[in-house]
Amino acid sequence: MKVFVLGAGRMGSAVIQDLVHTVKSDLVLGIGDMDLARAQELAKVASGGLGQAYKVDVTDLDLLSSILESYDAVVNATWYENNLHVMQVCLKSGCNYNDLGGLFHVTRQQTMLDAEAKARGISAVVGGGESPGITNVMCAIASEGMTSVDSVKVYAGAKETGSAGEGLTFPFSVSTVIDEYTKKPVEYLNGKYVEVPALSGDEEVFFPEPVGKNVCHYSIHSEPATLPGSIGRGVKSVEFRLGISEKMVRALSPLIEMGMLSSERKIPVNGQLVSPRDFVVSFFNSNSHGGKELERWVALKAVVSGTLADGKRCEVSCDLVCAPGAYGFKNATAYLTGVAGSIFGQYLAEDKIERGVIPPEIAIGTSAFVGELGKRGISISRKVEAG
Repeated sequence: MKVFVLGAGRMGSAVIQDLVHTVKSDLVLGIGDMDLARAQELAKVASGGLGQAYKVDVTDLDLLSSILESYDAVVNATWYENNLHVMQVCLKSGCNYNDLGGLFHVTRQQTMLDAEAKARGISAVVGGGESPGITNVMCAIASEGMTSVDSVKVYAGAKETGSAGEGLTFPFSVSTVIDEYTKKPVEYLNGKYVEVPALSGDEEVFFPEPVGKNVCHYSIHSEPATLPGSIGRGVKSVEFRLGISEKMVRALSPLIEMGMLSSERKIPVNGQLVSPRDFVVSFFNSNSHGGKELERWVALKAVVSGTLADGKRCEVSCDLVCAPGAYGFKNATAYLTGVAGSIFGQYLAEDKIERGVIPPEIAIGTSAFVGELGKRGISISRKVEAG
C-alpha cells in the first residue's frame, strides 16, 4: 500500500500515526513538506523510520507530479487553498486523492473535475477528514430509512481543559481558523444556496458530556457543498454550525474591524509588500511554536428530519464524542482528522472507491466506515425520535 501524506504539520502527523498503527508491514509511506527537516523528523519519529521524506513545494507541479507517480494515493494535509491544484496534479500523475476539506468554495470547484477524474480513472474524495468527513458520514447514517428528507443540521463542538498561558491556541491551521471566523458562510436554505453573515445563526447545542453545551454559529464549511446532492430525497436545507470560542471572537473581532485580516491590499514594510492578514497569520504562528497545547475534547452531531417508508415523520440524531490522548495527541480534532484521512487514504490506495470526484458521505459504505472507527475505539450513537 503506497500512500503519500502531503503536509508534515499537526494533521499530517495524525494521518501518519494512524497509517503506521493500522497498516503495519505492507505500508510504503511518503511524507512531503516545504520544510524537509520537519518531514524527515516525522518520518523518523512518527513513522518509526518507515517513511521517505521529500522537500515539496505544492506550487512546483512538475516535481509533485513526478513524486506522486510512485504512489497509489495522496492524503493532502496542506492548507485548503492548495486542494485544487494538488488534485489536478493527481489527475495528471494517476494518483488517487483525498483532502481534509475545502471551506465550501474550493470543494465546489473540485467537484467540477468529476468528468475528468472518471475519464482518467482517478478516485478523488473531497473533504475526507473529521469535519467535513466523519460529519458527512454521520448525516448519511442519520438519513438511512427515510424516503424523504426535510433538513440536515451538522454541529461541531469542543471543550478545552488546562491552561496554555497567555494568548490564543489554535486547534488547527491558523489561516483556516481565521477563515472560518471571518468568511461569509454559504448554507443551503429553502432549496437554494444562501450567503449568510459570519458568526450569525447562534444556537445552543447540547452535546454529550463532557463537552456539554456549546453556542454554535454558522461557519463556512464543505458539508453544505456536497450533502444536498448526495442526501437528495427532496432535502430543503443543509446547515453547518461550529462551536464558538468567545476568546477567539474577542481577539479577532477588533482585527476584523481594523482591516487587519484583509489580504486584498499590501503594505510596505522594510522594503517588502505584506498584507495585514499575512502578518497576523505569521504572528499567531510564531506564538504557537513551543507553546503548551490544551487538551481538547471534540463532539460531532448530525440531526436529520424527514419521513420514513411507513409515512411517519421522525428526527434522527447521531453523536460522536472523542477524548484527547490517542496516539499522544492532546487535540482530539487532530486525532479524528488523522483517523479519517487515513481511512479514506487506505481505501483509495486499495482502489476501493469508485472513480470520479466523490464526497465522503458516499465514498465508503456507512457500515464499513463505522467498522473502521470501531477498530479504533470510536463509536457513533444513533437516536430516533418520532413526530
